[in-house]
Amino acid sequence: MIEALGTQPWWILTAIAAVAFLESFALIGLLLPGVVMLFTLAALAGNLDLFLPAVLVAAALGACAGDISSYFIGRWLQPRIAHWRWFERHQTVLEQGHWFFVRWGWLGVAVGRFIGPIRPVIPLVAGTLAMPARLFISVSLVSVMVWAPAYILPGYLTGEVVGLLEQRSLSDRTLAATALAGGLILLAGLTIYHHMHPDHPRTARLLPFIRTFPPDFPFASLALALLALIVLLWLRLASPLVWDGLLLEGSSLWRDSGLTPWVERVRHLSAPALLLLITLTTALWLWLRGHHMASLHWLLLLGLFSLVAGLLDSGSLSALVDQSSARNSLTLLAMAETTTFVLCLGLLSAFFNEGRPANRRWQLYLPAGVLMVLMGLSGLWLGLYQLSDALAAMSLALLISALTRVSYTSLSPKRLNLDHSAAFITLIGVVAVSFLVLTTGLPTH
Repeated sequence: MIEALGTQPWWILTAIAAVAFLESFALIGLLLPGVVMLFTLAALAGNLDLFLPAVLVAAALGACAGDISSYFIGRWLQPRIAHWRWFERHQTVLEQGHWFFVRWGWLGVAVGRFIGPIRPVIPLVAGTLAMPARLFISVSLVSVMVWAPAYILPGYLTGEVVGLLEQRSLSDRTLAATALAGGLILLAGLTIYHHMHPDHPRTARLLPFIRTFPPDFPFASLALALLALIVLLWLRLASPLVWDGLLLEGSSLWRDSGLTPWVERVRHLSAPALLLLITLTTALWLWLRGHHMASLHWLLLLGLFSLVAGLLDSGSLSALVDQSSARNSLTLLAMAETTTFVLCLGLLSAFFNEGRPANRRWQLYLPAGVLMVLMGLSGLWLGLYQLSDALAAMSLALLISALTRVSYTSLSPKRLNLDHSAAFITLIGVVAVSFLVLTTGLPTH
């Protein structure tokens, strides 16, 4: 059968386009195991060595056609959609899609494409709410260009990836598995947060007591604190991790690459002197803006962590560590620096996002999250600590950052509104870059 399909590749391309269309079509996608079917068809296309761009185009065209068809069905039905028997049977899913679209706007069209339960619902809801057709089609085209590789490449390249990994060292394979596991955990966390958000229709039915909390209560921060606490407890029970030794074996090989000078520059962003300067500057700026409680929270926590990191750097706290192990002292210092850096970014992004619309907060959280991960990996790359140390440092920082925001929201009646702060954010960036240039210079290779 595979040989017969190899002589008729259009059948496979047509099947991929049809599955992508049905998975995106109004509510039909809820009944179709589209991910499994696309993975199987993509693996078959890779086995037959079909032209990869043609496979990606077939998937993208099918998905885009499904989106646009669903959108115009929603535009045609609009309020009458609630009276159609087919849609009445799936009223709960429609409510969830409606809530998601209202919360995120046009961004929900792009993000919703990657969330299975609402993928075939968002275009329909966008049509019923009269989203401009030109904007919807533009966002759909861009999103399917990202969605097609994300869903097709894993199946298409399965055989090649397995063969490539078998040729790599165990430490390299462990690093790849670590990155993949981290991505899956992040995706699972975002999905759980979406379905358990206090404003979500399902949450209101299952947990009605949530409505008794103030409308601006930071449930996201509370969820983040709980997740960080779980990670810390797991690290305490599961330590030492098997992956610690595997990644440590490969770190010496990674340091020989040309990326090491750039990794060292990233690492210098966690210098206690720089973080203390940013702490004092931010605390003073918040105080002058009239946010006194936020300034005190910021100054107390970040000042404390910067002080501890500075004392470790100077050796003043050497009596608290094992004198026979120089690595123990270096590890504590590196963990303290990572914790302070992540805490600094976490508080900055949380405070600046408090007065921003929900669908625009990712513009700060995304780059902040990338910098946090890079800082955690930099210590691993340079051999300063192990994977479990990086996870513990970052989890502790996120736990304290989340609890700080909860504390500020509970104690201060004044909400943060940091509009027109672009100049201050630019100043922080200039200070960081200037510090790097003055203390380390620019990489020569």
